[in-house]
Amino acid sequence: MPKVSEAYIEKKKQGILDAAFRVFQHKPLYEMTMLDVVKEAGLSRGGIYKYYDNVDQVIVAMTNQVTAQNNMIQTIDQILANANDSKEAIEELLLFLGKYIQDHVNTIGKIQFELTVLVANHPEKAASIMNNLTEQEAGQYLIQCLFQQMMQGSEDAEFEPRFPLEEVVAFVGTYIDGLLRNAVLIRCYKAGANELDEVRNMQLLTETVFYMLGVEEKKAK
Repeated sequence: MPKVSEAYIEKKKQGILDAAFRVFQHKPLYEMTMLDVVKEAGLSRGGIYKYYDNVDQVIVAMTNQVTAQNNMIQTIDQILANANDSKEAIEELLLFLGKYIQDHVNTIGKIQFELTVLVANHPEKAASIMNNLTEQEAGQYLIQCLFQQMMQGSEDAEFEPRFPLEEVVAFVGTYIDGLLRNAVLIRCYKAGANELDEVRNMQLLTETVFYMLGVEEKKAK
């Protein structure tokens, strides 16, 4: 039996992921099945299992591929490298995130939302799915960087926090989760008549965070 090349295997895997993404565009992830992907990819039922054991592996690989195209962690590092102080770093990180949500709500945003629904209904899948997502790592990295900048700014006397930093960063995470959820519901599911400006919402969050950090209004942009 001839040996199959790595290039052939990667081509087959890519074809499966492309098919999965096409399915995702018209069917929620939490309803996607291996049969859906098989039909879209034009493979036999047995053929797909040579490359992926189950639909969860397909979803994870597809999600990570979409995430890799956006270079989120690299952009975060660049923002931190270019910032003159912690205040500027926080402001630029939050502005970037607002634009990121706005630009990718129909892909990464929708994927994240539907994965949350999937895991909520099938908690036994949480470890195999969520722990293997690079987008999950990128989001955690951004929150970690925000917290580090809050601590650094406090040490440098840029900030005089009105609230414990742990509470401030928890508030930021909750706000971002809510903004992403609302953006997906409005833009992807047409739920609600109100328009949503993700960038403006992040600007408002920035002002609130600076208040919580004790930045004087006259010093805020």
